[in-house]
Amino acid sequence: MAILHGRSAAPPTVSVPAPVDVVRRLWRLPLRAHVAALAAVLVALVPVIGTGASFSADEGAAIIQARSLSRGDGWIVEHPLAEVDPAGRQYPLELSARGPDGVAPFAKHPLYALVLAALDRLGGVGAMVALSLAGTVAAAAVAGLLARRLDPVLAVPAVWVTGVASPLAFDGYVVIAHTLGAAAAGGAALAALVALERRRWPPAAGAAGLVALAVLLRTEATLYALALAGVLAMVGLARRRQAGAALMPLVTAAAVGAAAVVARLGEAAWARAIVGGPVGGTGGGPDVAVGFLAGKVRAFFLTWIRPSYGDQAFGVEIALVMMAASLALAAFVARRYPGDGEAFRSLSLVAAVSAVTALAAGPANLVPGLLVAFPVGLAGLLVLGRSALATTDARVLAGVAGAFTLAVLATQYPSGGSGEWGGRYFALVLPLAVPVLLLALERRAGALAPACAPIAVGALALCTLCLTIMAVLSIRETHGFTADLIAAVDQVAAESGHDEPVIVTAEPALPRLAWGTFERQRWLLVQEDEVAETVSRLEAAGLGPVVVVGQGDVVPPGSTVTTATRAAQWEVALLA
Repeated sequence: MAILHGRSAAPPTVSVPAPVDVVRRLWRLPLRAHVAALAAVLVALVPVIGTGASFSADEGAAIIQARSLSRGDGWIVEHPLAEVDPAGRQYPLELSARGPDGVAPFAKHPLYALVLAALDRLGGVGAMVALSLAGTVAAAAVAGLLARRLDPVLAVPAVWVTGVASPLAFDGYVVIAHTLGAAAAGGAALAALVALERRRWPPAAGAAGLVALAVLLRTEATLYALALAGVLAMVGLARRRQAGAALMPLVTAAAVGAAAVVARLGEAAWARAIVGGPVGGTGGGPDVAVGFLAGKVRAFFLTWIRPSYGDQAFGVEIALVMMAASLALAAFVARRYPGDGEAFRSLSLVAAVSAVTALAAGPANLVPGLLVAFPVGLAGLLVLGRSALATTDARVLAGVAGAFTLAVLATQYPSGGSGEWGGRYFALVLPLAVPVLLLALERRAGALAPACAPIAVGALALCTLCLTIMAVLSIRETHGFTADLIAAVDQVAAESGHDEPVIVTAEPALPRLAWGTFERQRWLLVQEDEVAETVSRLEAAGLGPVVVVGQGDVVPPGSTVTTATRAAQWEVALLA
């Protein structure tokens, strides 16, 4: 009708929500929606990272053991060349469990090997990686639930920080049960807090059961159990004058401690049954030869501070040190001079620029130091104060995380966890630590000048994003290099004419990393000065030609090479 009267009708108004509004709505979705979204993000990265190769040799031992079980061959993986090595000194899989019945590559945690064997039947190594990712998601969900007890606003951030920004994101693509152990440890802490709050027995039993599960998955979980039991006992003793309030913490502490002892002893008995008697080890020489105190200092520097393993450009290390130092100074300013916005903004900018520079200079750099690999953890730890520890829940979580950390620092190897992203032996307590650290950051942000809080969040987010991308690219590159090296070994070995080619190496990790071809090859792990003698012994037994693999020049003097190839500093040679 408006057109008939010569007037144009106004177009209907369509309300389009602004991007900021959309983000806010998504952020306010239930916690379970964020957990599902986290799972989708982690799964989406699987094709980028790959599952055809391993980051750690320990993964190879677990996979070889699982495949033996899934084929029905049992726990014992026979020596592939026992006829030339009757004493078993050159058994190829180092750090395996040896006993009267033979050698089992991964008998130290039999439950995990059995689970992996079942998954191998379902979907191979991809299913094993999926289990690790499920552990990361579960640990992040537990962190969200723990954070909600401290402050409901922190629940969603805790899920994403734990699942994407902490070392558990990296560990999700590694088949060594770190993430599953972290999920079980976090669940035990949550159950213990519920038991203290409601004074009921089922949560206490749940805490004990989850601690036992963690011990069956990870060796360092025994230290975690002691830390949790000790802190709960201290809570009970602090409440001794309150009628009825002291009983539940003490009972839960006793249950947790007893469950850990039973699980540890039961697992040891299980391992003895697998190998038929007392358990010895294969390979694995002594760790770095340093004094006790020097070894602990070395391990602390490596697992908490070191920005790389030194195989990247020096500028990468400088940039990462600058990032960590700037974050530390910004945290100091926030605590001592919260009104000094100019200094805080400058330091935040330096941290962000340093992180971007490090990513550009060394995108595949591997960061072993926890404080460098986890910027949110660094910042949260440095601003942690009394206001964040005002509740029993926060004190329990912080106390357990702190006690466990000190216990690991006192007992870990001088070389730390060898190849790792962010101190892997400390992964168990990340679901406990993240909520407390986020609470500390929230409290400190509230004391900053109004214009500084967004800058703090932005700088910390950018640093975290750069380190997360670096983690993904570092494990992707490691997988790629390992896959290329094993493929080169397989290709050269195929030219030997053997259905089961003989391969000699002095590199302890290599046979375990070759899990994809191990079943159809015969490996020997020797000392560097034994290569020539071993090759001669094999040829005399009619087992030549032999493949030798190692870093640098590995061909024995006087040997004739039929085929040779190189992968970076590694040489693969087929001897005539």
